[in-house]
Amino acid sequence: MGQIIQLDPKLQNLIAAGEVVERIGNVVKELVENSLDAKSSQIDIHLEESGLKKILVVDNGTGMDKEDAVLAFNRHATSKIHSEYDLFHISSLGFRGEALPSIGAISRVQLSTSTGEKEGVEVIYQDGLLLSVSPASPRKGTSIQVTRLFYQTPARFKYLKSLPSELGFIQGLIGRFALCYPFVAFSLHHDGKLLFQSDGQGDPLSVIQKLYGHRTARNMQFFKSENRDYKIEGYFANPIDYRSSRNYLTILVNKRPIISPKLSQAISDAFTAFIPTGKYPICVLYITVDPQLIDVNVHPTKQEIKFSEVNSLSELVTKTIKSGISPLFRIPDIERRSPDDSAPRPITPSTILAEEPSLFNVMDSEKEASSDMLKPETLKLPSLAYIGQYHGTYLLMQSMDGLYLMDQHAAAERIRYEQYLQRMSEPMTANYQLLIPLELEVSRESIADLDDVSLRKLSELGIEVSSKSESILQIHSLPSWISQGEELLITESAIAMMVEQKSAPLSSLRNELAKLLSCKHSLKANRYVDSAMAESLVIELNKCQDPYICPHGRPTIIHFQQSEIEKWFKRIP
Repeated sequence: MGQIIQLDPKLQNLIAAGEVVERIGNVVKELVENSLDAKSSQIDIHLEESGLKKILVVDNGTGMDKEDAVLAFNRHATSKIHSEYDLFHISSLGFRGEALPSIGAISRVQLSTSTGEKEGVEVIYQDGLLLSVSPASPRKGTSIQVTRLFYQTPARFKYLKSLPSELGFIQGLIGRFALCYPFVAFSLHHDGKLLFQSDGQGDPLSVIQKLYGHRTARNMQFFKSENRDYKIEGYFANPIDYRSSRNYLTILVNKRPIISPKLSQAISDAFTAFIPTGKYPICVLYITVDPQLIDVNVHPTKQEIKFSEVNSLSELVTKTIKSGISPLFRIPDIERRSPDDSAPRPITPSTILAEEPSLFNVMDSEKEASSDMLKPETLKLPSLAYIGQYHGTYLLMQSMDGLYLMDQHAAAERIRYEQYLQRMSEPMTANYQLLIPLELEVSRESIADLDDVSLRKLSELGIEVSSKSESILQIHSLPSWISQGEELLITESAIAMMVEQKSAPLSSLRNELAKLLSCKHSLKANRYVDSAMAESLVIELNKCQDPYICPHGRPTIIHFQQSEIEKWFKRIP
């Protein structure tokens, strides 16, 4: 007897805080959700030291009287549900009644609130204890200030990310709330500086413009559809305006921002044929569903929810967005270029490797390249005679020992990959300074995560950048191997890799970037190849250290033995 005890309320709140308040941004999230549930039309967030020193959230919502303000710090005290029925028809953002007591258990909370009808009340709650209750301004709405965060749980400091990372997380959070509630005017200040502000006029495109820039917002495409259970609508950017991280995929369910890997994948699947591997679209997806068909109570922070018929929802998302993308593109015909075309284009060995002249002057002349073929020790492929092109993608070649099929894109990828990797690994002596810096729009979270280590790695690649604003980087210096027109794409790709793989060594980052760029610049399928171009491809592939697979592990060439072919046609037993 006596081994099981009833935990006291203070300890209960500390345990709940461990589930609800995992990081600084979770505190901001819970407070903003309370303001939205209070029907606020304006919410102002002020942070000091990314919120670690102080979080202040001020709204113009319904406010509370004295009794409710004190009761709000009790566990499982809520105005959002009153019966079992309400639990299965949740329409509010908060309903557990754990936010304020959990936050108050590990910080100092100063709450000032009023319904606007009479004198307000100020409640101070610290480390799980009610310190004071006193009169306050009659201004309608609520002001809540959080300080001394995590002082009661110092172990939590070890698990916090860097302050810039926490700030980036909060910026992304407020951006998603603004997309979800375009009729609410949000503002976010950090150390006295305005980082984000929406006008609350009800136009989602206005919020998108604030978050992603004028060009992206101008080209957003609207989509809308529904099935028996779900209604979806939203906006996606032109596929050519893709990004290097998933931060630009926003999913909102019944005005609740959520995280859903399955739905994120459904969005990405719609863009599979239109953007490069490893890149992500910009998309805002609004989902409306009967609250009975979802469970928002599966996670303490309410960022993940459980869907009924999630597969049908995923199919609806993919099909709807893909049907909206298709009119922007057409299936390309095989390009047939020859000196006889009405718009002639010289066919040179470099044509096989890039749409523009070779980035690395890979072949100074056909004679120089052909001389390598005369040295048996340099050959890794047999002597091949070009026959023709199959399906606009595969090159048919023959030798004394049979038939060969070469994937023209995979082969060009291998060539480009080794060339990029070699140039990236060389000392950066051929950098050039830009007279007028280029400007690159990136997410605020990416800029916040771009620390000194990442900047140093970028510099070792020959890319020098600086921050112009909270969402714009200026590019000052670039390596000579970056071709004209690709500066922004390659810089953004490099930054995304630095941010996502902070602990990875520079050699690993070079390798991943070389893979990405080799795919981007290489000869694609449905491109006409003549005998001179095919010969050039074989010559360059022979120079590679590993000519038999592309950087992603796919074969560049396969072989059908002469004896096998003769067996197929019953010429030999």
